[in-house]
Amino acid sequence: MNTFDFTLPTKFYVGYGQLEKLKEIAGEYGKKAMICAAKDTMRQLGFLDRVKTLLEAAGVEVAVIDDVEPNPRDIDIDRQVEYFQSEGCDFTIGLGGGSALDTAKAIAFLAAQNGGSVRDYLAGGKKSDLADVKQPYPVICITTTAGTGSEATKWFVVTNTINHDKPGVGHDLLMPSVSIVDPELMMSLPAQITRSCGIDVLFHAMEAYIATCANPFTDALALEAIRLVMKYLGRAIENGKEDKEAREYMAWANTMGGIVIGEGNSGTVAIHALGHSIGGQTNAPHGLTMCPLAVPYIEKTWDADEEKYAALTRAFGYGDDSMSEHELAAMCPQAMKGVLQKFGCDITMRDLGVTEDMIEPMTDSVFKTMAGVLNNSLKKFDREDVIELYKKAM
Repeated sequence: MNTFDFTLPTKFYVGYGQLEKLKEIAGEYGKKAMICAAKDTMRQLGFLDRVKTLLEAAGVEVAVIDDVEPNPRDIDIDRQVEYFQSEGCDFTIGLGGGSALDTAKAIAFLAAQNGGSVRDYLAGGKKSDLADVKQPYPVICITTTAGTGSEATKWFVVTNTINHDKPGVGHDLLMPSVSIVDPELMMSLPAQITRSCGIDVLFHAMEAYIATCANPFTDALALEAIRLVMKYLGRAIENGKEDKEAREYMAWANTMGGIVIGEGNSGTVAIHALGHSIGGQTNAPHGLTMCPLAVPYIEKTWDADEEKYAALTRAFGYGDDSMSEHELAAMCPQAMKGVLQKFGCDITMRDLGVTEDMIEPMTDSVFKTMAGVLNNSLKKFDREDVIELYKKAM
C-alpha cells in the first residue's frame, strides 16, 4: 500500500432538517454574512428568505447577492467582492449549486488578499502560484444540488472572460468552515438539472478511482459513491419531487465524491481536464461536458489498470462471474456507454455547441489550465492525444 494522507477540516451537517443548524452556528463566524445565492431560483423557491430568517434568529445581519450565474465569471467575482467589503461582511454563505458555493469561496478568498482581481490567481495570472496568500474569510456552504461536491473541496472554478479558460484555484485554506447537506433543499430540482448534476457525481467518483493519486481511502468512498449513483440517480431524475430516499442518498454520494477529489487527495483525470475547456467555450452545464469524453477516454486507458477497470465494469452493473479481469476491463467502454444511455447522457460535443474550430483553443486551454488534472490519468496524454480524444467525442 502506498502512503497517503487526508484531512477533513470542514464541519458537515448531513440529512433532512439540518438547515436548521444554521440558527445555532452562524453567530460563531461573525456579525454580518453575505449570502451568495443562485440567480432567481433561491428566491423563487423560498430558500433565500428561509436562510435569512435563520441568520436573523442567530443575531447575524445579512447582505445578499442573488445574481450568481452558472459557471461564475471573473468580472462577477470582482464586483461581488467590492460589495462584500462595502457592506462590512464577516463571512460568506454559498446557497445553491456548485456555482454559488464556488462564488462564496472565491469572494471570501479574494476579499482577504488586499486588492486585485480574481484573475490574478487563475492559471497564468501574476499570483497563480498562490504564494503567501492570506487566510480567507469563513465560508458556510449550503448545497441545493447533488453535483459538484464543492461543499467538500478546497477548490473554486472561475471562467476567465478574456480567454475563455475555465481553471480551478485550489488551496488548503479554501475548505469551507461548515457545509450543510440537507436533501430537503433538493426535492424541487427539475429532472434536467438532477441529471446534469448527478452525472457529475459519477464522474468525480469514477475518475478519482482510476487516477494516479488514488489511495485506499478514496477508493472506498469512490466505489460507494458509484454504487449510490447507479442505484438512486435514475429514481431522482424520474420522481425527484417525491422520492426522499433517492434525494438523500444522491446528496450523500455527492459529498463523498467531493471528499474524494478534495481532502482525500485523489482527483479527476483527463475527462475533467477536457470537459472544463468545453465549458469555458460553450457555457454548457458542467456535468454534461464530461459525457462525450467518457467512452473515448476509457477506450484509450482501460488496459492501464485492468483490476480497477474490471471493478468499474462490475460497479456499472455489467459482466458476470465467469469473466476474467481482462475481459471485464475490456468491457468497460461498453459499460460506460450503457451508463450514459441509462441516465439520458449519451451525447456528443456537437450537442453541447462545440464546433471543429474550437478544438485547437480548447486543447491550448487544457495544457494551460488543467495540466495537473491531465497528468492524473493512468496514461500520458500529449497534444495529439487530446485532439484525438476531442475529435472522437464530436
